[in-house]
Amino acid sequence: MKNNHKISIILITFSLLASCDNEKRNYNKPAAIVVPESTLDLKMTRFDSEIFGHEGDFDSSDVINLRKKYGKFFDLWAIQLAGIVSVNDQMANSSYIAYNLNQYVNDKYIQEVYLESQRKYKDLAWLKEEMTAVFKIYKICFPKRNIPEMITYLSPFTSNVMAMDNQLGVGLHFYLGADYKYYPSLQLPTYMTRKFSKEYMVTDLVKGWIDSEFNNDSTGKSLINEMVYRGKILYVCDLLLPDTEDSLKIGYTTKQFAWMNNHEQESWSFFIDQQLLFSNTSKTFTKYVSDGNSTTGFPSEAPAQIGSYIGWQIVRSFMKNNPTTTLEELFKMQNAQVILAQSNYKPTKKDK
Repeated sequence: MKNNHKISIILITFSLLASCDNEKRNYNKPAAIVVPESTLDLKMTRFDSEIFGHEGDFDSSDVINLRKKYGKFFDLWAIQLAGIVSVNDQMANSSYIAYNLNQYVNDKYIQEVYLESQRKYKDLAWLKEEMTAVFKIYKICFPKRNIPEMITYLSPFTSNVMAMDNQLGVGLHFYLGADYKYYPSLQLPTYMTRKFSKEYMVTDLVKGWIDSEFNNDSTGKSLINEMVYRGKILYVCDLLLPDTEDSLKIGYTTKQFAWMNNHEQESWSFFIDQQLLFSNTSKTFTKYVSDGNSTTGFPSEAPAQIGSYIGWQIVRSFMKNNPTTTLEELFKMQNAQVILAQSNYKPTKKDK
């Protein structure tokens, strides 16, 4: 069940795994859901292999078959992800698309990316197994929602997660290892490229799918709404990824996560003292909830996404104090002030 056929093309990245020694702040973390023994036939399609492993040149009939098999995904990939045809040419005939597709798959640079992705991810049985476990829990948390089809694709280098209708795609080109030779040419910041590896794939997919499932009309209205919405997504990660370290979910290094744990109370006081919670400027949102190297105005060792971290703790506290609230009900609550008031969120100062 999708909301207005929302399409999300998402670049989501996460930090290095933290050690257990630095995962001490688990208060209000939800208990793991007991999943009954059951079968879930999660469909996973290797679109990347079908495109780049195609024998001979594509012709118009091949394009027609691809469109029939993959629906909107093929057009989205061809136009917005791979750039094979422009938006103005999206109604182009199949022969024209086939010609451009042949140019694309035979490009030397694209071929190198494909071969490297095959070297690392020719066998993705592990991904299917992990995502099957995720969606078993998801079905318990959201019993009325559909399980998507998983699709792997290549589109160097536009997005790592694509979610639309009942399809969830992962761009393997963004998981080739932080030192992959072509990443420097993208001129992306280190806080992003250091996360372009296998261990972040499942978490990226979970966050991308949850974000695509819910239309949140409240974000953009105030910083507290932005904080709480991101906190909702991280809370769902708590449930769907019970064995994943918190630092990986939010995207912190070990040191960043430890700093945030130790300075939560001071950070929360900063938002209150500076009267930031009801700010509705995009600059404020970017500064306090977006990913980055650090947060301007805080010590150099402070991470980015401080607002997202605090929103996460608010939602954890709310759900602990309101145990009968379902996840569907949580996401329907658009007024973050109500969630904050009912959360009894009161972080305490840590002994350094």
